[in-house]
Amino acid sequence: MPYERAWPLPTLKHLVRLTDDCGVIQHATFWLPDYAQGYCVDDNSRALLVAHRYFRLFGDEIAHELMVRYLAFIHFVQRPDGRVRNFVGYNRMFLEEEGSPDSLGRTIWALGHLSSIDEYYLAIPAREMVQRAWRNINPDAPEHSLAYTLLGLCALGEVERWRAEARELAAPLADALLARYQAERTPAWRWYLPELTYDNGRLPEALLQAGALLHRRELLDVALESLQFLNAVCYRQGHLSVVGCYGWYPRDGECALFDQQPIDAGGMVEVNLAAYRLTNAPEYFEYAVRAMDWFYGHNLQQASLYNTLSGGCHDGLHTRGVNENQGAESTIVHLLAQMSMYQFAPELFAPALPGLPVEEDAPMREQ
Repeated sequence: MPYERAWPLPTLKHLVRLTDDCGVIQHATFWLPDYAQGYCVDDNSRALLVAHRYFRLFGDEIAHELMVRYLAFIHFVQRPDGRVRNFVGYNRMFLEEEGSPDSLGRTIWALGHLSSIDEYYLAIPAREMVQRAWRNINPDAPEHSLAYTLLGLCALGEVERWRAEARELAAPLADALLARYQAERTPAWRWYLPELTYDNGRLPEALLQAGALLHRRELLDVALESLQFLNAVCYRQGHLSVVGCYGWYPRDGECALFDQQPIDAGGMVEVNLAAYRLTNAPEYFEYAVRAMDWFYGHNLQQASLYNTLSGGCHDGLHTRGVNENQGAESTIVHLLAQMSMYQFAPELFAPALPGLPVEEDAPMREQ
């Protein structure tokens, strides 16, 4: 590898700090869980992805118990019709009757991953929950909801006996996302919406995964074309600079610089690694590395968002530096990016762990 890095190894300690016997608390004040803000299924679903990935990499008992906790939370908020409530107060009372389409999509994303694993019993309830959830799949859903749902279905499709069903469900969603792209695309604007907003990398990532699942070249071509556009927007002066949430980036308008969110940087790591996996083109790996560097100070403010003492990630990069709070979303998306990169290049992390395999049956290690 031509890169010399010493990134921190993934640690669950701040995620554990934010998690109680119900689920992960969605916000924090500095390091402290902000109990008054309660819980949401968005974060508990993504936390389930973290715990699952960590367990598959390191065989960690704490990660296994976190999987149980987050899966139980999803079971708690899922309605009999398969839809999910998103926000739950700290008193564990539901704050709404139904969550957003994004919440349902993120839930299917997490459950699809967990239910694709046969080795342990958690796959059984996850499979039942995802079957209830996908009855509500709607090709008319917003673009991000389509993307999250596709990621879950593509994970499910990695298991041969569920592949045909996953393909049947995924095809109309991929067609819908493709149609949105074709309706918005111009020679200068190669995107699915008239505006670049949040978590942009998940849209081309979903089409990359769907193209592989469905063996459809046009999906892969659109995914790579839109990723090329996104990379051109987000890499400036040698480092990542994601679209700011104060103004976004409307077509024919200016791209907002701040606030920059970890969810966007983490997505840029994962989409470029997905493209690298499919194409073996080294520029995608370089883009992923530079996106990972964003967390550790290679950004517009030259400020690290990773807190070495807490093991958490700050909530954003703004005009004065970093947001001092370290909530669930930022910590979770940083961990997802870390572990995706670790699977590709463990040698870029320090301290080195000689002999530690990067396989699904890797031995347990201490926190």
